[in-house]
Formats: sequence, C-alpha cells, structure tokens
Amino acid sequence: MYDSDSVSSRLSGHLSTGSDNSNYSNSLLVKFRFGWSTVSAIGNQNDSYHPNVLRLSILRSSFDRVAIALFRRLPMVIQSLAKSVVPGYFLPSRIVIKKLKPGWNDEFENEKSMYERLLCLQGTLIPKCFGETTVHNNRALILSEVDGVEACSQKFPCLEPPEFQRRIEEAFAELAQFGLAYGDLKLDNFLLVGDRVVIVDLESVWEDTPDEIEYANETHIEHLISMYERHLDGMSNDG
Repeated sequence: MYDSDSVSSRLSGHLSTGSDNSNYSNSLLVKFRFGWSTVSAIGNQNDSYHPNVLRLSILRSSFDRVAIALFRRLPMVIQSLAKSVVPGYFLPSRIVIKKLKPGWNDEFENEKSMYERLLCLQGTLIPKCFGETTVHNNRALILSEVDGVEACSQKFPCLEPPEFQRRIEEAFAELAQFGLAYGDLKLDNFLLVGDRVVIVDLESVWEDTPDEIEYANETHIEHLISMYERHLDGMSNDG
C-alpha cells in the first residue's frame, strides 16, 4: 500500500509545475507513491459534484527535471525499464486522480478493468490510464487530463444535435466492437475534442451480447440526444 498526504499549500520556490495559467492559492498539495517514485502535485477538486476527482499539476524539482531530461536521451529499451521502476518521472505535467468512492469497490474494479481492456482506445476514445496508486488512504486511478469541453458546458455557438449524435454513435460503435456498452448517460461524461467525443467515467461499462448492445445503444443514444436538445433549449431561453 502506497502512502500519500495532502495539505493546503502555496507553490514553494524550488518546485515548478511548468504551467502559468492556474491559480493555486487555495489548492491542495498531494503526494503519492507511483512505483518507486514519489509524485508531488497541486490542484483542486474537479467540482463540488465530483469531490473524488482531482485535477492536478505535477511539481518538479530541479533534480526531477534533470532526471527526466536524462531519461529522454536513453535508448527506448532502457527508458521502458526505467518507466517500470520510476513511472512518476514519465507522467505528463497535468493529470487527473480519480479516487475510489465509499461503497463503490465493484465500480472501481470495473473501471480499472475496462481501461485495461480498452488499452488501444486510450488517448482517443477514453483518457489514458497510467496506473493505480493510493491517495488520502483511498485507491485511485491516475488518468490523463482531456483537453475538451463537456457537452453540457459549451458556449455559443454549440454543436448541433445531429453532429453530437454522429459522434456518440461512432463512440458507442467503437465500444461495441469490444462487446461493450456504456450506461452512465450524463452529458458531462462526454467531452468534445476536435471532431470526436472522449468518454469518461467507465464504472458503468458492461459486457453483453451483440443484440443487447445494439438495443442498448439505440435507446441510450435517443435518450442522450433528447437530453442534449433540452439542454440547448434551456441555454437559448436563458440567453
């Protein structure tokens, strides 16, 4: 079991996030073990509805930056060996920590297994999963941060419903190729990235027969598009 802790903190002078666009005056400093490396990061909860999700910038000391530069000069075979021992040095500067919610052990295990099963879709259809650690005495997944916009958090002009439907259909079809369907039908689980969607929160992904998946996808897409259209109508009325 790896140790971790967090305290309210301001950035200290000898550590750097490599990012200038975040205000960390009231942020949490989080430390966790990843392999044989210790990772320090600073950030905040994603939002009040998801207190188990932390969006973090990794803090790098001068030693860390030198070590990373040296690792990048090594042959790929040696880099792979180093990555298996001290994987923290190979994490991107921004990460997402998703902690186990109380009573959600089965869902956590399911999400972890789905990331493993969908390895070839990581970084495209779903975030990358770098592995598991322990944060605040809870199991947690280390995920990539997706540079996208939640379907329910767009600004005008918004994506038209037919285009949103096309993207959802393509995403669900990719999952169906693995014998899987997606069940967490909330608009904030679908991030708009370029000309596609990225799906987050894989706790409710399940395996089923092709016929059942086809039926589920049809009904789920219809439900999502209805939700999306109501959301756009609400935005128009508020505007």
